[in-house]
Amino acid sequence: MKDITNRIIPVFIAIISLLLASNSDAQQLPDRILSAYNNETEITGQASVTLKPGFYIPSGKTVRIYTTGASFERCSDFLSTPSANQNYISTKVFKTPGFLTDSDINRTGLSTCDVGQTIRYFDGLGRPVQTVTVQGSPGLKDMIQPFAYDALGRESVKYLPYAVTNNGGAFRTDALTSGAGQQLFYNTATGVKNTTTPFSVTVFESSPLNRILEEGAPGMPWQPATTRTTTGGRTVVSEYGTNIASDPVKLWVINASGASTTAAYGEGKLYKTTIKDENWLSGKAGTEDEYKDLQDHVILKRLWETETKSLSTYYVYDDFGNLRYVLPPAVNENGQNTISSFSESDVVFKNFIYGYSYDGRQRLIKKQVPGKGWEFMVYNTLDQVVLSQDAVQRAKTTPEWFYTKYDVFGRVVSTGIYARNLVTQSEMQTVVTNDGLSNSLFETRPINTDGSNSDYTNVAFPRDNTQAQVVSYYDNYAFVGNTFGGPTGNQMPAVRTKTLLTGTKVNTLGAPDMLLTVNYYDDEGRVIQSKSQNHLAGTDVVNNTYKFSGELKSSSRTHVVSGVTTIIASRYDYDHMGRKLATWESINGAPEIVLNKMDYNDIGQLGSKSLHSTDNGTTFLQKSDYAYNERGWMKSNISPQFSFELKYQDGTTPQFNGNIANQSWGSNGSNPNTFTYGYDKLNRLLSGTSTGIVMSEVLTYDVMGNIASLNRNGTLGTYDYTGTGNRLNQVIGGLATGLYTYDGNGNVKKDGRTGVTLTYNQLNLPATVTKTGLTMAYTYDASGAKLRKVSNGATRDYVDGIEYDGTKIDIIHTEEGLARNNSGVYSYEYNLSDHLGNVRLSFYKNPSGSLEVLQQTNYFPFGKTLIAKAGQNKYLYNGKELQEELGQLDYGARFYDPEIGRWNVVDPLAEKMRRHSTYNYTFDNPIRFIDPDGMSPTGPGTGGPGDIIKKAAGLIAKKAKDIVNNLPKIQVSSKLTVGIQAGVSAGNIASLDFSPLVFTAFETKHTLNKGEYKSELTLPGDGKGIKTDSKVGINIAGNSAEAGGSFQLHAGEDGPYSTNTKTTIKLGGVFKDSFAKGVSTETKISTSTKMGKSIGSQEVRETQNGHTTVSNENSMKLSVKFILGAEISIKY
Repeated sequence: MKDITNRIIPVFIAIISLLLASNSDAQQLPDRILSAYNNETEITGQASVTLKPGFYIPSGKTVRIYTTGASFERCSDFLSTPSANQNYISTKVFKTPGFLTDSDINRTGLSTCDVGQTIRYFDGLGRPVQTVTVQGSPGLKDMIQPFAYDALGRESVKYLPYAVTNNGGAFRTDALTSGAGQQLFYNTATGVKNTTTPFSVTVFESSPLNRILEEGAPGMPWQPATTRTTTGGRTVVSEYGTNIASDPVKLWVINASGASTTAAYGEGKLYKTTIKDENWLSGKAGTEDEYKDLQDHVILKRLWETETKSLSTYYVYDDFGNLRYVLPPAVNENGQNTISSFSESDVVFKNFIYGYSYDGRQRLIKKQVPGKGWEFMVYNTLDQVVLSQDAVQRAKTTPEWFYTKYDVFGRVVSTGIYARNLVTQSEMQTVVTNDGLSNSLFETRPINTDGSNSDYTNVAFPRDNTQAQVVSYYDNYAFVGNTFGGPTGNQMPAVRTKTLLTGTKVNTLGAPDMLLTVNYYDDEGRVIQSKSQNHLAGTDVVNNTYKFSGELKSSSRTHVVSGVTTIIASRYDYDHMGRKLATWESINGAPEIVLNKMDYNDIGQLGSKSLHSTDNGTTFLQKSDYAYNERGWMKSNISPQFSFELKYQDGTTPQFNGNIANQSWGSNGSNPNTFTYGYDKLNRLLSGTSTGIVMSEVLTYDVMGNIASLNRNGTLGTYDYTGTGNRLNQVIGGLATGLYTYDGNGNVKKDGRTGVTLTYNQLNLPATVTKTGLTMAYTYDASGAKLRKVSNGATRDYVDGIEYDGTKIDIIHTEEGLARNNSGVYSYEYNLSDHLGNVRLSFYKNPSGSLEVLQQTNYFPFGKTLIAKAGQNKYLYNGKELQEELGQLDYGARFYDPEIGRWNVVDPLAEKMRRHSTYNYTFDNPIRFIDPDGMSPTGPGTGGPGDIIKKAAGLIAKKAKDIVNNLPKIQVSSKLTVGIQAGVSAGNIASLDFSPLVFTAFETKHTLNKGEYKSELTLPGDGKGIKTDSKVGINIAGNSAEAGGSFQLHAGEDGPYSTNTKTTIKLGGVFKDSFAKGVSTETKISTSTKMGKSIGSQEVRETQNGHTTVSNENSMKLSVKFILGAEISIKY
């Protein structure tokens, strides 16, 4: 019977293929024809899959065969031949299933879609000299990252990566040859900024400390020079010393009520570091001094605005080294409230100073952010925060606290509100401590004997007068209220969901509703389905599929409200390195469209983006082309509809440090409208002067970065902060009138500009807004998600990217804009944005099939809009929703007022930026920085060549992390190959003649269960070793992603991965790797030729936290020089 089935399958599949092909798009899609089975678990084709006679699937194998539809993904033959005459470590990551044996791994005929490889070459001292990412460029060229060292072994020159065609992973001997290799590439490559200096130079101090004196960057202006000029030598300069009497540093001493200073630190008692950025030319202006004590505590940070005006921030510590106070510039020299002492009851303390208080166990129990009032923290005996309280909660008739409950593993299981008539931290701490002596400190969720669902116990403090707002469930699906049930189909069974978040219930603030979300996982621990309730009494079900290499392949959302079902289906294409190529989308079964298609240059920078195709990518409605400078900063975005260009060091007033000197914009590369920007020495925007469209702003600031005056197109407004610290009292002049008032948390209650009165919920988000002729209310859930806005009776609901106008869907957000509902038919609208994400133009495909501009907007420097063509899109400045009734923008954590350039709520992360006002917007530099969510400013990202190669090579690491981090079982093979030029004895492992050849010194294999995996492979040496300082979830990722050094990868559930290039080199040692979230990794490889060291053992043991640890040790005896090669393979 099996033989008959095997003969029938090819015919049956071929018939299905013909049927599918006959119904495909008019554009011919490629077929896939197979003659042999290669252990795949999935076989796909775009239009059809044909299995030819003789194709045979062995008994017991499960194979899914299906068509994917049109795709921009393309594979090419994988070609790799590492240089056998070099020391190297080769790392492969397999991207498709079926690699189960050594023969699978080593078979020929693989494609770039099957495997990715990174080869690291080393010199005789074990230092990396070249990293080759085989066929790693978008055009399938090898990506080469060269390394070089000075006479003292320091990497004083760091080179940009470059691409080489037809290289096959070989070592490039001409990489750093003048007129060839890397230099030739950056002199002649198309689509990449040409430069004669594609490297950065580091100048070290001539001392054993090897401290950095200058750091350059790619590009001629940023190369070190003997003389710093207006056009060159613009490096970051570091100077070192100690404090001196002529430049005194105050010695602050803590007393019973606060702190005071009557003396300065003695000479030589503090280390001093001075930083001068690329804009600095001479003198003190634009420099930063940092002073540290002998315990490495930062005592003072001093910035120089001019040659004589400094802005100082002091840090004051207690005898235990705890930070007690931070005194920002407002209370130091040149500040508006210079002081030599203070108590915690002083107005100046409440307005400007950060304060911290600790208990006898050195736990932080109280803190004050300026203008916000004290916040209290209460702990259980496990040092877990169980209660916290802000000033507004404390002022209520019955004081409220935020509570947090934990399970036995320390995971948060419940948060909410606790009401109790105790107002001091010490009183509440006593209650909690005493309660913990006789009651449990954690909650459990027992398993009922009858199999019914159970909920958490209520035994940990607090047990009464509570209102749960977020409840989290882990490990299984047997919890009360889970109306969605357990896993089905290919979802991971509950017995294997230990440690995973399986469900949450989130309260709708102001209502009793608890909205349920349940997550279902696949065998790799990835969410493949989530089911959730929405506040409109409906449900949302999201189904995800993933590629074997970990990328999200498709996502389908089924949204149901009032019996009406809306289905949004998306799928994604990636290239062989995991760079996204395209997004496809369909709503309610409509023909699939291509939302976007990305093309990249040779070093991985986004070169162009095409939008909206209805013919599988044959034609697109719109295309934008991007260009960058030597440092990877965006230079231009050109399209027929909207274009802009940015200037930096090449601007009117050159800016070498990333500030933008000029911006011009228009369409189709013609940019008649310009901004010329001016900055002070603290990089604060002083002016944005326009030509063409008139929209200029001129500003001044106080020492905290509060705007002191704003002149917009000749209309001047001055800002008054008298007696209120960073809180704005009023704006005097033409911009606004009226007084501002605040609540205990520093939230604006009365807006002097618009005359509105606001109230806030517990998350410091607006709850109600009222003024003459306006009544508005917002509804949020306890996680801070906005659910509803009711404005004068008109209701707008928000359900995770779907927005309702009244009872019907109005828009659905997409990656490139939105889809607008026109009587059940969705029309796609696209946004063209500038470098800050400001939407400058919106368009769609009109009924005649042509591109039609719907809306066009220009912006003043601080975000006020100037409408060129009005439209319906409200997501404008930084892509944030405009609240038209307020004239403010909703960033998520708080609202921003572009009319006056300030937030209306204290920064939730103010302690990260203590020298700045808590209401300051983007460090007063809104042309360079954005604030993605209202929490903290950041750069918009540039995609520089150095970053691109790390990310490109790191895609292998990311794939390995995504896959291995959640695998229930991991098979790891390690193989060491040695090239010999003389006699070798490796014990029982190998014995060779005196002739050049390569052999396998040893191989190790082991299988580990899901969890933390550590293996240790020892190659005895002379006590030294190569050490690659790499903080990464997995060793194979660490090896494959290193570019310019090692890299750091944050493998948390939600966190992004990042890179750095700090590498320490030694000689000899061990090789370690780890598979676990956030686990550090070291790599040490020995090239020692020492004789007579040999061991051979293996140990498997269980650690205290239940993880498996495998240790392997092997050795060999070598009599002469050898060439080292290592291969590490992961099979799953």
